[in-house]
Amino acid sequence: MSTPVVTSKWAGTFACSGMCQRKQLMGEEFSKKALERYRKDGKPLKCKQCVAADEQTERGNAAKRKVVDDNSDETRRCAGKCERVLPKASFNRNQYSKGDGKSRCRDCVEQSVKDESANQAKSKEENISAARKKVDDAKRSGNAQQILAAESELAALEAEKVTGLKPIKLSAGRGRARGRGGGRGRGRGVGRS
Repeated sequence: MSTPVVTSKWAGTFACSGMCQRKQLMGEEFSKKALERYRKDGKPLKCKQCVAADEQTERGNAAKRKVVDDNSDETRRCAGKCERVLPKASFNRNQYSKGDGKSRCRDCVEQSVKDESANQAKSKEENISAARKKVDDAKRSGNAQQILAAESELAALEAEKVTGLKPIKLSAGRGRARGRGGGRGRGRGVGRS
């Protein structure tokens, strides 16, 4: 690759079946599980943005139902970042069942999910920029083997961004005709003395 690749202009072949109905999306716009289901069964894809919006509305609806259903005076301290004392209605059922000192409120859970997805995106971009730097360093060294290895690593990271598939690293293997029964003269004992 002699010229830098501009990934912002790439277009994928995936389309979202959610509310946004966007087309020509890259694999990074979808979860790994969704892409696996799409490739295996042909199930429709929903991008991460649509899934997050659906989860947000579901959380809001669940919180409204919870307030109507539960008017108890029980309170608990949030074990998340806010560390506030909140009523039982501020926790989802799963978090509340973890017990005192381990339960996180809905807001803290939501914030941690957002932080985690932001960290993953940032990590992927950092890996690609590090791979680009490695290619530049290899080109300066002039070693063809290093250049090929660095460009292969960069291509694998960029391909993962587009397709959503992680690269498979092939082992060196044992070479030709060294496996079980391969080669001449091996097998039924023909030609042996």
